[in-house]
Amino acid sequence: MVAKWQPVNVTGGFAGCLTRGSQPAGHESALAGRILLLRRRFNISPIAWPSLLTGTLGLVVCVCAALVGTDIWQLMRVHAANVEQTEIVTANTARSLAEQAESTLRTADMIAASVVERVEAEGTGPEALTRLQHLTTSLTAALPAIHEMGLLDSHGDVIIQTSIVGPTTLNYSEREYFRFHATHADRGPFVGERIRSKVDGTTNITVTRRINNPDGSFAGLAVTTVSMLYFQHLFDQIQAKSGGIITLFGGDGTVLARSPAIPADAPPIGGNGSPLWRQMRQHPIAGTATYQSTLDGVWRHGSYQHLSQFPLTMLVAQSNWAMQKTWRAELWSHAIVLVCVMVVVAVLGGRAVSATRMLAAQALQDGLTGLANRRSFDETIERELRRAARSDQVVSMIMMDIDHFKDYNDCHGHLAGDECLRMIARVIQDCLRRSGEVASRYGGEEIAVLLPGCGTAQTYALAETIRLAVRGLAMPQARHIGGGVTLSAGVATYQPGQDQSEARALIGRADAAMYAAKAAGRDTVRIAPALQVVSRVGTVEAFVT
Repeated sequence: MVAKWQPVNVTGGFAGCLTRGSQPAGHESALAGRILLLRRRFNISPIAWPSLLTGTLGLVVCVCAALVGTDIWQLMRVHAANVEQTEIVTANTARSLAEQAESTLRTADMIAASVVERVEAEGTGPEALTRLQHLTTSLTAALPAIHEMGLLDSHGDVIIQTSIVGPTTLNYSEREYFRFHATHADRGPFVGERIRSKVDGTTNITVTRRINNPDGSFAGLAVTTVSMLYFQHLFDQIQAKSGGIITLFGGDGTVLARSPAIPADAPPIGGNGSPLWRQMRQHPIAGTATYQSTLDGVWRHGSYQHLSQFPLTMLVAQSNWAMQKTWRAELWSHAIVLVCVMVVVAVLGGRAVSATRMLAAQALQDGLTGLANRRSFDETIERELRRAARSDQVVSMIMMDIDHFKDYNDCHGHLAGDECLRMIARVIQDCLRRSGEVASRYGGEEIAVLLPGCGTAQTYALAETIRLAVRGLAMPQARHIGGGVTLSAGVATYQPGQDQSEARALIGRADAAMYAAKAAGRDTVRIAPALQVVSRVGTVEAFVT
């Protein structure tokens, strides 16, 4: 059994070095602390992993971009589907309401045509007018869409009006529909503008036909008025279930009926000059429109249908806000899920970067001693020599070898030899004070220390410090050798301007100095002769031991 040796006090200022060596290094539990320790020990800068960091961050960004792109694509599809669904629903509703309006107006026109036929056939005698009065009154009562019917003479005076019982002095010669029939021989129906009744003040539209005398001259006209309240109630029932707006436009773009109803104090909307009306005139039968209402400023999207036999247009539209209600709900849910996923990806990516950095650092670490391994040493010395050549700085190296280590292993066993290597490695590591100083296990029981910016004298002093610290461990050597475990060290320095700046040259000189120390009796330090240095003024200097 080999006892665990404790460092002893030695003179010469080495006690602090040995005291720090009594605590094993490299056992931090925190990952960040572990990485910082490995960086400091192996002189590894964060830029040593640019491709790793860039690649991992690029992967995280690509994953997040793919997730965002997929979500945007899905939300665009939902948005487009909502628009398409709105167009289908509003088109069907507009077509159905247009058919209903056309049927109502066709009924009103048929009544007006029947009145014209009876008047032209039977005249306007008392008996004929009495029969006509009964007929129109019964039809008005039976048809809820018909507000009233009437008969006007060639001067616009009322002959018959279902809403008035008895003689009347009302005259309608100023109405647009009267002026049209008085000046046009057309016998077809004429759908007038939205008017207010002179009898009860209700809003209606008129369907009129011309009555001719036997000679073809103008004799008057038959009037059938369709109640806008009828359409208003119909529109309100549908609008209450489906929302949005329903509007019936006249031939000049004026609003005849609308749900929700237009407030009494609202400015006029519609008309030939409105952007909505210009859109609706682009397609003669049906189409879709997107517009901003002049009444409330709301953007809406919907469908319109022109009536086939009458110059009217039915519009059914939904506000963009209501149309995209499901899209907004999905937007919020997708955003929450996406943020959560991106946070998870970012966290996992950060952990992957840290873990990969840790693995990269461990790949440069000697598993037995915890020092930098040979690969790390080779990379570091090449980097430091290039830096020294650029900045005109010195680089020194100590090559150390444990004396009689094979005999130590043969005497105490390989496990004890491993523990001996670990303790010496901790002592060496704890003697390094400056940033950039790297201790590496060069091979077997050889340990190399690289000291950027450190001159020959300082390097020699450090080598002596390490040698005495190892002696201070008082680890017993093999029995046939006696004494304690020691090491021999060689020191070599690269000076700016040397003829040789290759790493192998510096390593070879340090190694030769170490073997010179062994040849001198071991447990000592030797300095390699300096190479020739050519100064900037042309003089030559030589550094010798």
